[in-house]
Amino acid sequence: MSVDEIMLMEYVDGTASPEVRAEVAAALEKSPDLAEQLTIMRASALPYQAAFGQQALPDVPAQLRSSVERLVSTAPRRRERPVLPWLAVAFIAGAFSAGVVFRYLPSTDTGSMLAAIDIRGSRVSPWVKAVVDYQVLYSRKTLADLVTNRNATARTVDEIRRADGMPTLDIPDLRAAGLTFKRVQRLNYAGQPLVQIVYLPERGDPVALCAIADAGPDEPARAQKVGGMDAVTWRHNRLAYVLVAKNDSVNLEQLGAQIAQGRAPELEPQLYGSAGV
Repeated sequence: MSVDEIMLMEYVDGTASPEVRAEVAAALEKSPDLAEQLTIMRASALPYQAAFGQQALPDVPAQLRSSVERLVSTAPRRRERPVLPWLAVAFIAGAFSAGVVFRYLPSTDTGSMLAAIDIRGSRVSPWVKAVVDYQVLYSRKTLADLVTNRNATARTVDEIRRADGMPTLDIPDLRAAGLTFKRVQRLNYAGQPLVQIVYLPERGDPVALCAIADAGPDEPARAQKVGGMDAVTWRHNRLAYVLVAKNDSVNLEQLGAQIAQGRAPELEPQLYGSAGV
């Protein structure tokens, strides 16, 4: 019988039978690769149970516990191995204490862009969370030296309106708020076009306005915290928007309401940037 990962795991955590231990020990003497794999497993065998045992963790909702137990019971296995229920529960509770838990509930509309997840008790659309995760990577240096190309920007805007099916999308002129337009990008979320418009303020990190097609009813601007960043979301004219930044020098809630209410003028093509090709 060849030694597999399950046998190695049992060997490392001390649950292997005497026969399995003898078989693994014999195989280790003959295989340097297997010995290296064992060393890696031992290095990763951290005292998770003791660590979680010392923490005051929140109660796990019965519905979520039931869902996880159902997933564990239906998961395919190569060999039977005792399940460590304390580890599953500790993982779930740890996820709750970190504030990032997806609801393990049946979805009524798998294609919805606005199926919400909970982040510290606040309902957040998955596409908004994806935008925030992307924007976290931005710093002022990301855009400081970027020269905006007027012709390329005009072509991108035309493709967004014509090919991406967003004819009502405008690039707001936010110079009055101290924000300089830098670029517009055509991105993609779950197979649907997602537009990102980025501005550089006079101070601090960049500000991004993103939009995605959404047939839901119009909704007013609403401010919230997502992953440590400020975000303002709204829905208008079959488009869902999010304005996101981590920048104390910008009143994001006020700016988002201004754009959502149509009080921000459209940026004219001649202001897109340089006229170079």
